Amino acid sequence: MDHQLYLIQSQFKEDLTINVISNDIADLLKEVNDPEIRQKILENLAIKELHTLSSQELSKLIRDADNDTIQWTTSTGSSNQIDVEALARNFVIHLIAKLLSSKRDEELFRYLLGGIRLLHSLCDLAPRNNKLEQILLDDLKISEQMLDLIFYLITVLASFKKESQLALVHSALLACSLYLLTAFISSQWNELALVLLAHPKVDIFLPVAFAAVHIDIQFLQVRLSQFTDTGMRSNLAEVNRLCQHCEASLQFLQSLCQQRFFRERLVKNKELCGEGGILLLAHDIMKLPFCEESYLMAVVSRLKSKVLSILLHLCEVESVSFLDVAASTTAGLTLAKSTIFQVLELLKTMFRGDLNGLAAFSDKTYPRGLLQLNAMRLTDILSDDSNFRSYITMNFTEVLTTIFLLPHAEFLSSWCSSESRLSEEDATLDYDSLAAAGWVLGVLTSSDVPESTFNACRVSRTSYAFQRTSLLVKVVANLTCFIPDLCKEEKDLFLNTFLQCLQKEIPNLPYGVSNDAGAEKAAVISQNLRSLLVHAESLIPGFLNQDDVQLFRVFISQLDPLITPESNIDKTEEGNVGNQGSPNPHGNENKGVSDNSVVEELNQLNIDPSNALVRQEHRIDLPQSFNARVFHESEGDGQNIETNGLDSNGMASEEKQLRKRKRNIMNHMQVTMIEQALQNEPDMQRKAASIQIWADKLSLHGSEISASQLKNWLNNRKAKLARAAAKDARVASGGEKQGGGSGTDPVSDTPESPDEFFDQAPSGSGGQGQGSQHNRNLEAQYVMHTDGEKNMKYQKI
Repeated sequence: MDHQLYLIQSQFKEDLTINVISNDIADLLKEVNDPEIRQKILENLAIKELHTLSSQELSKLIRDADNDTIQWTTSTGSSNQIDVEALARNFVIHLIAKLLSSKRDEELFRYLLGGIRLLHSLCDLAPRNNKLEQILLDDLKISEQMLDLIFYLITVLASFKKESQLALVHSALLACSLYLLTAFISSQWNELALVLLAHPKVDIFLPVAFAAVHIDIQFLQVRLSQFTDTGMRSNLAEVNRLCQHCEASLQFLQSLCQQRFFRERLVKNKELCGEGGILLLAHDIMKLPFCEESYLMAVVSRLKSKVLSILLHLCEVESVSFLDVAASTTAGLTLAKSTIFQVLELLKTMFRGDLNGLAAFSDKTYPRGLLQLNAMRLTDILSDDSNFRSYITMNFTEVLTTIFLLPHAEFLSSWCSSESRLSEEDATLDYDSLAAAGWVLGVLTSSDVPESTFNACRVSRTSYAFQRTSLLVKVVANLTCFIPDLCKEEKDLFLNTFLQCLQKEIPNLPYGVSNDAGAEKAAVISQNLRSLLVHAESLIPGFLNQDDVQLFRVFISQLDPLITPESNIDKTEEGNVGNQGSPNPHGNENKGVSDNSVVEELNQLNIDPSNALVRQEHRIDLPQSFNARVFHESEGDGQNIETNGLDSNGMASEEKQLRKRKRNIMNHMQVTMIEQALQNEPDMQRKAASIQIWADKLSLHGSEISASQLKNWLNNRKAKLARAAAKDARVASGGEKQGGGSGTDPVSDTPESPDEFFDQAPSGSGGQGQGSQHNRNLEAQYVMHTDGEKNMKYQKI
């Protein structure tokens, strides 16, 4: 055995993971002391014969066993027998020895798959057989051996780089090995996650598990590409089975990532997050092609939905920012952007409705997962992250303009309705390891293997529609938000990019609309935005908060003067002059499209004002005026256009406090250390060398902190202090203008440390004072410079 182990270690001398596990397996092999049992296990035909039996057939053999000795007739007609206890105690060791001593080829993989299938059967029978239960489920030594077998087997599968001819057996072996963990440890994911995290080799298991799934996804990529060739249609059954195995393995990882403590450990794994292991998997899954065949269409959609769900769970980790880790290196940032690009392209395709035609081929037997919803959720998170906000702006704004350019009736039914025309259905695959392995091994025929079944998780059409709409509003709000001194190059980036995209449809912006067609499109955009604003108000607080909606108002107030035709500006001026004598008691000055007409349209689309989600019970608040007050000055002066605040209902401040996901990247000692250092070096965020030095120092007193994370923290701290100073200045100026009124906006809602901001939900209040108001009174001033009658441009001041 020493010679054999030496040969194996020599073969994998460059793979430290293999060597470490091989040494442990050598110790396990020494535990089989009985030469007769050892020889019988290694040379007997038990595995080749018994794995072909169903659980019922194997159970009958065990029940009929005389003195716990199974007797059966082999396929060649000879009689054979083996002791049940000896089989159970030495079976795992036998598989480990086989894995170590054999050539990695199809014959070995099929043999191991048969062994894993037999282990599944024995574990299924264990609760009904005391002896099997004591050995397989209660004996800690056997459990440790099974864990070592699975870890080592998956490590071998992760290092398999051969052609895709073995794709089916490779994918089945991986999926069956993963689900064997649920068979002998626990079917409860939280319990299974705790056991895995307690294992000393969990940090080896995590990267190889994702790598092995990635290999199967690459096999699937090849098969799906081949399937588009009519000559490969005969392989539909194999492609379907390959899809099933891939989905089962990915679903296993997704279920573990749903456990908070597991994903926290995952984010700290350098190989998976720091070196892009998870993003590589996500990237290749997002590139899988859709097929017209109904099952393939659905399974590819579910695969993409599940991997996006994994990314979303990792983004929820508070101790370490997954996005900061992913963007900590140039290569990592490039990979992350490439993956994000695939997500944005998918959304672009889905918003165009290009997948709807393919969906028509489905008989709705197969759920497709929450693909669009998960893609929008991830876009929401990315648009709120300093690493990727500008990338989202440059690559997703065109999609947003396309949405807002939809004909008004179509826009209302798609984005302002309580009933979504297209809904998605999430589902969990019921993976039958015995049936899956049996089909690959030829033990079962297609007629013997039942069709895939799912545990569906249905979302009501109303809830789905509201979630989808709220995510659209959040993305626009995130891209509109701007922090001075944090990312100066992003100032007005979204607004300017939006205008550039509009110029393709409405030439001559922002200098005015040159023709009726352009004016009509500008009016449609304005109408759609106003309708969405009204609808967004009704989604507070169930799906949106005040800050999101207020930022959406800001975007409308910035955009509206830039797309309003000249003729409408004159009409606006006349209307404002006329309204000065008779102000609207509700503070709503309408321009372009009547708020009442908007409400009527929304009511026709089943938006019930009495819905519990609507604020103030039976009322939908209407948006305030976007009208510009125009002041004509002399020829040498500019023309000032001041945009009023959009909600005069007791707003307390000009600026909105940024939404930011809570990230506790440092403990109290680390925060104290860096705060003291900043007293001597206040501009540390501009000095890369200092940031690296302090990142290393801080890592010695708590969780590891990268230079990019510390730089983000410093920028966020600076932004927080700037906002606090701005609020103090506004309070002072407001007090002077209002004669010492109590128009304060305290900073008490800001978090204690900059790494814990801004996840403050709008709190309810019973008072009528301005402290209970969450809206912000935002005023934007623009100067319109004129050069003759034809050339005009707006400049924000």
